[in-house]
Amino acid sequence: MCARKPKKFVLFLVTLLGFSSISLGIGKSASELKYSDLLEVDSIRLEAKSNFSDYVSDLYAELGDTSLLFAAFEKAMTGYHNLDKFQKIRRKDIITVIDFSKPSNQDRLFIIDLCDRKILHKSVVAHGVNSGGLYATKFSNDQNSHQSSLGFYLTSSTYSGKYDLALRLEGLEYSNSHANSRGVVMHAAKYATYEFLESNGGVLGRSYGCPAMPYTHFHQVVEWIKEGTCLYIYHPSRSYARNSRYLNRVNYLEDFIW
Repeated sequence: MCARKPKKFVLFLVTLLGFSSISLGIGKSASELKYSDLLEVDSIRLEAKSNFSDYVSDLYAELGDTSLLFAAFEKAMTGYHNLDKFQKIRRKDIITVIDFSKPSNQDRLFIIDLCDRKILHKSVVAHGVNSGGLYATKFSNDQNSHQSSLGFYLTSSTYSGKYDLALRLEGLEYSNSHANSRGVVMHAAKYATYEFLESNGGVLGRSYGCPAMPYTHFHQVVEWIKEGTCLYIYHPSRSYARNSRYLNRVNYLEDFIW
């Protein structure tokens, strides 16, 4: 992303150190902080959260497409900024959001240019055959589960295989850490096209866990997102949201202290 720079440093230290006994850089250890100091830190934290909320809302409005659900976009941006703080993202200009709360007969893959603030591409995308029918409702990181895996990924290199061009995906969380060994990649497939929808009663075909999409524009999609961009697969799963490292960290707030 066209990154925002921090204006203060105290919140970053407090949230990372978790009020440990390490010096906070303001002449006091955490154990010596007064109540008034804690109130100031809390005030800064709340201000940063408000700034982040405004930023996400403004960016979402500029994208101008409500077929991308705000809930999915907001969580994608939270994780994206936390990943950035952990230096996990190599290319910051693009984020891909896949929304598995939507049915497979609707566009639910969105490629977003964060610098130009626009949606570059959207399309249908398949989920795993054992994740559900029209809707994806079950998710797994297990070998041979043939289910989709939720969470944040980093795009990697390309190769030619069964489906011609394919893009490797690196799972970054407990929920998708076996993506490489499972062979979970992004590829195009005949069962993941609008034509297939029309001939199959309005239900998209399903994969063995890969986010498969139409052949049309697929090469361009790969060019947009390959080699180190963030990809997020969303679903309103309480279990995932509770355990996701990148949704629950607050490191991202450092960039939103004006």
